[in-house]
Amino acid sequence: MAPAASSSLVSVTSVIFKMNLSSKTFLGAGVAALTAAFALSAQAVNPGNLPLWFEAGPVQANGASAFITHGRDAQFSITQTGAEFTLQRADGHQATARMTFLGADGNSSLAGDNALSGKINYLLGSDPAQWRTGIPTFAKVRLDQIYPGVNVVYYGNQQTLEYDFNLAAGVKPETIAIRFDGAEKISVNPSGELVIQLNGGQVIQREPMAYQTISGERHAVKASYRILDAHTVTFAVGDFNHSLPLVIDPVLGYSTFFGGNYGEKAWAIAINPVDNSVFIAGQTFSTVVSNGPPVLRFATTNVLATNYNGGGLSGDAFVAKLDASGSTLIYCTYLGGNADDAAYALTVDSAGHAFVAGTTDSTNFPVKNWGVLGSYSGATISGIKDSHTGFFTEDAFVTELETNGSSLVYSTYLGGNSTESVFGIVTDPATNTFVTGITFSTNFPVSTDALQKHLMSSNNFYLNANAFVAKIGFGGNSLSYSTYLGGTNFDYGRAIACNHGQIFVAGYTASTNFPWLKGLAACTNLNGFTNATAGSDAFVTMFTNSGTGLTLGYSTFLGSSNNDIATGIAADPAGNAYVVGWTTSTNFPNSTNGLPLYSYVATNASGFVSATNAFLTKIAWDGTKATNVFSRVFGGFGVDVANGVALDSDNNIFVVGSASSTNFPVTSANIFGSLKSTNTGASDVFVTAFKADLSGLLYSTYLGGKQDDFGQGIAVDTDGNAWVTGQTLSTNFPAFGAWSTNFPALHRIMVGTNDAFLAEIGSPVLSAHRSGTNVLVFWPPVGYVNPAILSLETTTNLLMQNGVFTNKTHNTNGITITTNTFVFTNFIGTTNWVVVTNPVPIFTNGNYIYQFTPTNPVQFFRFHKY
Repeated sequence: MAPAASSSLVSVTSVIFKMNLSSKTFLGAGVAALTAAFALSAQAVNPGNLPLWFEAGPVQANGASAFITHGRDAQFSITQTGAEFTLQRADGHQATARMTFLGADGNSSLAGDNALSGKINYLLGSDPAQWRTGIPTFAKVRLDQIYPGVNVVYYGNQQTLEYDFNLAAGVKPETIAIRFDGAEKISVNPSGELVIQLNGGQVIQREPMAYQTISGERHAVKASYRILDAHTVTFAVGDFNHSLPLVIDPVLGYSTFFGGNYGEKAWAIAINPVDNSVFIAGQTFSTVVSNGPPVLRFATTNVLATNYNGGGLSGDAFVAKLDASGSTLIYCTYLGGNADDAAYALTVDSAGHAFVAGTTDSTNFPVKNWGVLGSYSGATISGIKDSHTGFFTEDAFVTELETNGSSLVYSTYLGGNSTESVFGIVTDPATNTFVTGITFSTNFPVSTDALQKHLMSSNNFYLNANAFVAKIGFGGNSLSYSTYLGGTNFDYGRAIACNHGQIFVAGYTASTNFPWLKGLAACTNLNGFTNATAGSDAFVTMFTNSGTGLTLGYSTFLGSSNNDIATGIAADPAGNAYVVGWTTSTNFPNSTNGLPLYSYVATNASGFVSATNAFLTKIAWDGTKATNVFSRVFGGFGVDVANGVALDSDNNIFVVGSASSTNFPVTSANIFGSLKSTNTGASDVFVTAFKADLSGLLYSTYLGGKQDDFGQGIAVDTDGNAWVTGQTLSTNFPAFGAWSTNFPALHRIMVGTNDAFLAEIGSPVLSAHRSGTNVLVFWPPVGYVNPAILSLETTTNLLMQNGVFTNKTHNTNGITITTNTFVFTNFIGTTNWVVVTNPVPIFTNGNYIYQFTPTNPVQFFRFHKY
């Protein structure tokens, strides 16, 4: 296969996918193969970024040597004839299997390679004679001539264990036969992965990859597993040049997970723009596991709540904070009482306070400083849960956590005599908090200057409700503003955004008399011009934030003749609103702006949905009226739903959601590794990044495993990386990377059926610096699937002209960050790009590094994608 070169210089057309956290892979009672972070010593390092290594093991009884690599839940021991792996479950149960190379030479050479500076010491017990000190460590282990002309190299790609078979010219791949003793059976799943079934769980070995190096370039060779019997496998390899060496690279992936001993859902994500730390919130059923060492906890220590208190329907809410790399968990806390609690909305201020909101049925939900908020219209914003009538018993809650998650700044119930939930939360630069959601109560607390002071819909039927919008002052010191928002039918507030003194609310309405003011000219009535009540429209409402209250700027329907739902909203400093959601209207406002995308919607004769598409709409405000800048429906032939939207500093638009379509629009040319151009399950996460003017896509990709996966929240950090969170039911959801040892419970496969995930998608970046007389060019791996699919090209005669020095400003909730960038507005290209092969770039300390001595005054580099 001919290699394809990236067309860009330094900033690559390809997309890096790095999973720093993900959901648990649930495997029934579950034993999982996991890596963990490792530490060479007790130094203060970030173990999540350290590469996997091998230590010299004790000499065996037969005098042979062994090498060991191990993590929190697994140990892998390498010998001359194969390897043995031991996996441990949270309850102390262990499963062991042995991987044996059948017919291998038992006297083959086994040695450590690429010695590391760190040493391992085992000081166990009080008898120094039993201590082992100064144990050497290595980056690789080589096993030479296991068969004539066949070598094995074990190595680590960060926390991923990989091993290559290097076959000399003329050696047949079927020479290799691997037997798994201790396994109940082995099989190959539809994704081409080798599934090793153990007692209580599975080990997944990734689909093999093979290649040959021809004239300095790697050429892929088709490879797959071939099952010989219930315990033995070999390789089936396609056409290749038998006169040249062949490399077969199966990846034994270890993964980390976000979860405990039961299920989790993450609903929301936020990033602190000052340090790029990442926050997620959702709900969990996980408890403390103490029926065998070690005791495992979902929450970290020294936080607001370390013990599970929740009920049987939604469990407890949780909030977690990680560092900017996602490799270190800073804190994770429960948030709830003795009944059901769930966190649906999250934001963070520049100081690192997490503001979280959702719904609670607990009479003892943690509250603080609620007294200053007072009481309105007979309803309670207080430390006492409202008394409810009928079947609806939940109140909304709004909580601000201290920066370390250890205590409350303030926390309050928010509700009336029926049920409430908050689904959107945002803060302004003065740290006022704005929330939106839904209320069924006739006495929801409203302020004297409210837009609507009474429940507009009838409370005689429990399916009638209004949206609401409320403003809480700094530190919870006042309920500055609160209003119903809706008409006489059903209205639902789903998302809220803030920028430069404007508050934007999005949701959906079934009310023909939903308040409309200075809205979109084509969307003045429910369901387009039909004003029908059979379906719903999205709505967008903008308030100006002046003084203590809010003033309505514009309010509009958004949709057409069938059901349209808004689920997410973002805003830029110019006052533009970016709205996402889903539609079943075949005539939803749709402008292409030159962007070629699939667009398909189908409904049956009765009006029930058989297909939905996602939509993205940009609405401008000139002070007198709202206008539709652009609106794009996108999706395939299935059910595709957008759930979240975020902007980067250039106003590029990032959308996350879920897609069951097999033809969802993707950019297959610049996605690879763990990102997919095909749907791998019933529902996959999708992430689509639009250019700011909608003239094209930066990228669009599926993300998921063989079961259902749902993307719920998205945020973009100051480097332009997109962070997404949600829920997965897939046992093979792609996972890459780990975080530090202060959260061991999250690395376990337990007895739940689903888990949260956290993923980062960004662009691999080339960096360079001088080292003495040499120059180092380095870049990170692209994921756990195969980091070698990116290599390096160089040239010395690229000519550039007409450069411009620009300041780029990123503003989030009033926090401004400026970076200086020199951009070439014109360059004269060259076809004289050469793939770097000498010296070969090496992988060390989490990066690929190419070191060379410059012989030209100027030299350029770009990525090369195989």
